[in-house]
Amino acid sequence: MDHDNETIVLTDAVKAATAINGVVNAWCILGNIVNIVIISKTPGMRGFSGALIINHAAAEILQECVTQCIIFLYVVRPRIVQLDICLRLCILALSGVISHSLSAVSVNLYLAIFKLQRYSRIVTWKRVFAFLGWSWNFNIALSSLYYFVPSFYTVDYNASTDIVFTNITQSNCWFLVLILINVFGIPFCTATTCFLKIRSAVKRPTIATIGPNNAKKVQLSQVIHIFTMIYLLTYVPFVIVSLVNVKMEGIKAVLWTVHTSYHVTKLFLYFKVY
Repeated sequence: MDHDNETIVLTDAVKAATAINGVVNAWCILGNIVNIVIISKTPGMRGFSGALIINHAAAEILQECVTQCIIFLYVVRPRIVQLDICLRLCILALSGVISHSLSAVSVNLYLAIFKLQRYSRIVTWKRVFAFLGWSWNFNIALSSLYYFVPSFYTVDYNASTDIVFTNITQSNCWFLVLILINVFGIPFCTATTCFLKIRSAVKRPTIATIGPNNAKKVQLSQVIHIFTMIYLLTYVPFVIVSLVNVKMEGIKAVLWTVHTSYHVTKLFLYFKVY
């Protein structure tokens, strides 16, 4: 009797977490679509930062759509293991694009405020589009390395559904290390460096000469960098819990919900700067 009650509670918790997860993902998709529409229709936001934010929002929309597909597959439980694995690889690639966009926005914000005289020479449309093209192609290629990694994903065929787990071994751990460096390491160091440089520049006497508008950008940029670093930090525990070969659906759903809640918050915060 006790075992049956525990099973029912666990099932209800999974259903509730899945429903919350779906609502958060749907809200993120809607928020990012609204952001893209606003940026594209506002002349003052059609600059380099606007292009980076649109790329950021588009990658998040695709990521949330893929996540919804994974949730749907888990609820419906069709035995399409290869499709589930491909969707997981898509999330890894899109996570890299999102992190690259965040770091690019951080660098662009720093250059626009403190390198204003050289900004037009440093940042050009050619370089922005080259960066975006490189980011997408690089992350797709990096995720495609999975097909050269031995036994990275395994399937539990003894479970009630074919649950996909990550099997970390000495021969394939390099793949996970590359993913974490690409999605977390380099973007986090970039955002942290820009944040510290801005904090250092704020303490200089020359900060008073940048004008009231840029002064507000400086203050808000610090908040943006803090949100960026928090977003990247929340990715680490989510990845770790996702890779554990233990059924912790409720914990995974909560971590994913916290992680994705920053998506909409950051993008609405960007509007106050640009």
